[in-house]
Amino acid sequence: MLRWQTLTGIVLGLVIGIAILNLAGSRVRQPAPPSGAILSECDGHLRELVIQYEPSAREIVATPYRDFLGALGGDITVDIVCPSHAAFDELVAFAGHVNCTLRPIIVNHPMTTWARDRWVALAPASPTSPTTLWSQPGEASAELWPARAGDERIGVDIARTLGSSVFARRGPLFFDGGDFLADDDTVFVMPRVLQRNIQLTVATRKEFILDLAAELKRHVVLLDEAPEHHAAMFMASAGNKTVLVGDPRLGRQLIASGTNASLALPGGPDFSEQTQRLFDAVAGQCAAAGYKVIRIPTIPASDGRSFMTYVNVLIDQQGSRRIVYLPFYRGAASLNASARKIWEDLGYEVCPVDCTTTYLHFGCLHCLVNVLKRS
Repeated sequence: MLRWQTLTGIVLGLVIGIAILNLAGSRVRQPAPPSGAILSECDGHLRELVIQYEPSAREIVATPYRDFLGALGGDITVDIVCPSHAAFDELVAFAGHVNCTLRPIIVNHPMTTWARDRWVALAPASPTSPTTLWSQPGEASAELWPARAGDERIGVDIARTLGSSVFARRGPLFFDGGDFLADDDTVFVMPRVLQRNIQLTVATRKEFILDLAAELKRHVVLLDEAPEHHAAMFMASAGNKTVLVGDPRLGRQLIASGTNASLALPGGPDFSEQTQRLFDAVAGQCAAAGYKVIRIPTIPASDGRSFMTYVNVLIDQQGSRRIVYLPFYRGAASLNASARKIWEDLGYEVCPVDCTTTYLHFGCLHCLVNVLKRS
């Protein structure tokens, strides 16, 4: 009897030990695969996009989503991050007929409708490597704002749903995805990224730039002065070492022409010298970095957060053909026409997207759409 009990104890101990080892092994994170450079905003053909849809935001996003999704080609996949299957079905219904493929990613937790700012996509390092979704360590106000806490998880949600083609990881630096604007050579970085990280995650400005260049694998141009918002609210990379930078002065001239029916900006337009100086500072810093700068009309609001902007765009390159999905605003005819001509003069086909319901909520088209893959 004693021998049988001893043998049983040994076997039971081995079984428990193996189970513990297996459990521990399941918790060991696999090493992060190598990643390439941050995706360019203006180079390569759009292949896979991500948007988020939360039903309480329907009035804000239904029109721009309908315009944008309806204009996309049949070889583009759009991943729709939604809190529920019912939300996905609702979006499909109001989007109507589309040629692109709409694919649901159901997360079953609170979230917002702003897809751009939770992560940036880093291209695969090799044909067999995944796309990397790079996120910050944590989301500001997540402890007080359930939807923002949900947004913090979406990079992982996407990777879990899409499998081995996508890998999600967090880096040590604090940022919003909209704080970066990249072409195939350079990434422009907003001043507030340094402000959020200095003496917290990095000791010096030089260390910050070196760390960011190593992570994003682009030449880093850290702007010293800029409007207090995401980059695409006031500048766009247009390819061929060219950037478009918003110009409130041009916007004011067009308003003075009297051909705009209405401009419902909170507190009215902000045409102050201080605000103009910030836009001019961005133009000057881009020129100093070796870029051709083209100014385009912009109307910033006095609330400091709402922008009637024509650089908050999505760009698709198909060989020599370039397409810009360009916001327009009802009641702003002369502004729309002027911005369209500027993009067309750069060789772009313009696909207008009605963002009238969106821009007063502190974002626009580029803020709603994130790019996961380009060819």
